[in-house]
Amino acid sequence: PPPELDLYPEPLRAAIDAVNAWTYPAINNGVYRCGFATGQAAYETAFQELFGALDRCEDILSRQRYMAGAALTEADVRLFQTLIRFDEVYVVYFKCNK
Repeated sequence: PPPELDLYPEPLRAAIDAVNAWTYPAINNGVYRCGFATGQAAYETAFQELFGALDRCEDILSRQRYMAGAALTEADVRLFQTLIRFDEVYVVYFKCNK
């Protein structure tokens, strides 16, 4: 049988939690904050946080293969959930485009 996949391994939990602490509010929830903003100021704040966090991800991934180190973890899967829909949904409907 294949080995068990552990997306939240004990040695990486602190790193995973640290990544999730800023990617969830800025990216996973950030696209919704842009899309459902009730005013221009709220949209601009969410937009800046979203693209700042995406730049931060790009910087991290330029130095290592995954968000929390050398292995696929929950942090990568959480980020993937939003990024896979980004161009098709969030850019078009939520105006998350630069």
